[in-house]
Amino acid sequence: MLIGIVAMISLAMLAANVLADTTLRLENKDPTTWVIYGTDGIYADLTFNPVSPTFKGTLTTYGLGGSTKYALIYKPDTADRFTTWTGVGGKVIATFTGNAVGLAIDKDLGMNLPNTGDWNINPSPDYCSNHNTFDSYVHCKGAKLWIVPTSDLTSGNLPLIAWNPSSYLFETDLITYLDNSLPIGYVNVKCTQLSDCPTGQTCVNSACTPISCGITATGSIFFGDMIQGTTVQSADTTTVTNTGNVQVTPKISGDYWYGSQWVSGNPYWMPVGATQWSLPTPSWSFLTGTPATVTTLTNHGDTATVYYKLVVPAQQATDTYTQAITFTASC
Repeated sequence: MLIGIVAMISLAMLAANVLADTTLRLENKDPTTWVIYGTDGIYADLTFNPVSPTFKGTLTTYGLGGSTKYALIYKPDTADRFTTWTGVGGKVIATFTGNAVGLAIDKDLGMNLPNTGDWNINPSPDYCSNHNTFDSYVHCKGAKLWIVPTSDLTSGNLPLIAWNPSSYLFETDLITYLDNSLPIGYVNVKCTQLSDCPTGQTCVNSACTPISCGITATGSIFFGDMIQGTTVQSADTTTVTNTGNVQVTPKISGDYWYGSQWVSGNPYWMPVGATQWSLPTPSWSFLTGTPATVTTLTNHGDTATVYYKLVVPAQQATDTYTQAITFTASC
């Protein structure tokens, strides 16, 4: 009887979207406790492509001053970030006046986020599970994006010259962005080995060539109808390809499964670790919010195939669920 009831309330249309855009919520926070102020209607949503030659996305803000000019910035940190707060080495990503409504962003940053020198590339303590006594983010390391009045910038750029946190919107998670464009202005030098080439170039076919680090990940994942308390391996896979000219380490991370009826506090979600992944020789790993190494792809065109299975919690509410799975490249 119990089995029959469970079958009648099976879940449907479980799918995972590979290389989905990332959405970041920015909020105003108490600058002493770093707790979000709450439901005051002041916040912003930024959706962007995490792997692209330019930083492309859409920004919408709520509750900001009508005549104030703002900037969306990348804010690097140092180990003494509560003392040295100016964000040297950061970047202005976009500017706008008042509220931004669907503001299209297409900015050539010329850097990855986080960039070299940012303490948040590998912070200690990290930003997960209140390890730094303030934050409980999904991603333990990464880049901070803020919205600040342009009057606090140095001639429209970083570093900050004033600290007015009551006017700022702060990150609610750390993000990563990979600029997979080629370096500009290189010289085509003949070479026999890497050391023959200038910094930022590699030796390909006896010619110094700009280093290109990148991957593609193709193949959406679909599980179909499932029953609570069961485990199913998807028939679909993702093929990860080295599109650059140097050795690359693809990394995989994910978000929670969200149901079509999900709102904060209800049961229409599943943990990110309900999904597991593996290479062709089965050695299953739980998907997490922190990028995990998949394998190493040595040469241009090398590929890896990623398999997936899903464990549905026994008491999972019936709904249609989706999960975003993201692949990033490390060279």
